[in-house]
Amino acid sequence: MSSFLRKIGRTIARYELLKGGERILVAVSGGPDSMALLHALWDMRRESRLSLVVAYLDHGLRTEAAAEQSFVRQTAAALGLPFVTERADVRALREKMHLPLQEAAREARYRFFLKAACEFSAEKIALGHTADDQAESVLMRLLRGSGTRGLAGIPPKRDDRIIRPLIEVWRREVESFLRERNIPFREDASNRSFHFLRNRIRHELVPLLETYNPRVRQILVETAERFRLEEEYWQRLILKKFSSLGRNQVTGGVSLNIPLLAALPVPFRLRVFRRAVETILRDLRGFSFPHFQAVESLWQNPAPHKNIRLPHGVTVSKSYGELSFSLGAKDPAVFEYTVFQPGVLEIPEIRREMRFSIRDKEGKEAFGDSPDKVLLEGDHLQFPLTVRSFRAGDRFQPLGMEGEKKIKDFFIDQKIPLTQRREIPLLFFQNKLLWIAGLRLDHRFRLKPESRRVLQVELR
Repeated sequence: MSSFLRKIGRTIARYELLKGGERILVAVSGGPDSMALLHALWDMRRESRLSLVVAYLDHGLRTEAAAEQSFVRQTAAALGLPFVTERADVRALREKMHLPLQEAAREARYRFFLKAACEFSAEKIALGHTADDQAESVLMRLLRGSGTRGLAGIPPKRDDRIIRPLIEVWRREVESFLRERNIPFREDASNRSFHFLRNRIRHELVPLLETYNPRVRQILVETAERFRLEEEYWQRLILKKFSSLGRNQVTGGVSLNIPLLAALPVPFRLRVFRRAVETILRDLRGFSFPHFQAVESLWQNPAPHKNIRLPHGVTVSKSYGELSFSLGAKDPAVFEYTVFQPGVLEIPEIRREMRFSIRDKEGKEAFGDSPDKVLLEGDHLQFPLTVRSFRAGDRFQPLGMEGEKKIKDFFIDQKIPLTQRREIPLLFFQNKLLWIAGLRLDHRFRLKPESRRVLQVELR
């Protein structure tokens, strides 16, 4: 085995990137890094019992893409591997998501890779980032004002799904491996364009810094590793503390207890805010230190009710002693849907779905096993049902109570912020409210001991 493959093997073992018998979706652009990655995994496949799938995305940006796609397809065929490809409209995605072109291209790639991985039942997605990419990323993030998380660079593994086996390999080692094996590859002309910041860092800034210290690339990689280890520690700490600080909302947002927040040190608190945003967005791109400073100022503001808007539609509201993070439209969500039969109802206005099923009652069951699941008496309820947002004047009989109550008053009692009330689905049968999703069912439609059928509804 070559020194190149041994080095990759050590990286795989150190970060536990692969397990024997897994299927790997290999992202291949046709460039030197991805071609080296593909052939390295190909060489390892028998010993590690790996199954490989080759994936190529045409971003719809360059005329050379058709030739690249053909080249990668032929490479996959020569190795006897399945091949999957797709053409993305990155410019349309850029307009829709208000992203720089390279960020939109990255978003398109990850969407494609995740979809293809599901299609081929691949446990891992392998990307060809190298140690040089790591050094350049640290510099780029430093120039943009990143904190320790950004300076941790490109992780060897993310979400236990995306892996980077070449992350400790230098570009010169990749080129040497390709020469030794006579492996062809294609050069992307855009990698030489000084229009992109990464290319200017690669071709101008790094060589300049090497005149001050020839080991600057290695130092940047080592710095990233130190920050990565620190971030792993912080993430475990924040995750452990986060659940005790607040709760997940029925609307998909997060609420944090302000008195508990106040007792935390500022650096810890800022990381909690970051975690709250990450919980609802799954990503922190577009967010920076000033955004979390604004959240810090919000909770300290003496006004009892106040809110601010952050990037990507995130609203942070201070109300009833809680700091609430939500993802919603600029105007209150208004929706109404008719459910004609059991199945799944998507509610795009609030990015949630509801699942309906009818079944026989099992034993003495009376309630769902979570706030987001309700069991209703199904002997007299029937489709169609209605799911809609809250309207002024809506009333119901809360479980355990004898009289009716205005839903508005119920929301006030439950300390549901005004901005979130229309995002909570209400379930009706013939204009009678059955369930305030995730919060309370109507007493008249509860599952009774004599009930034989169950209408089960779940909010996701």
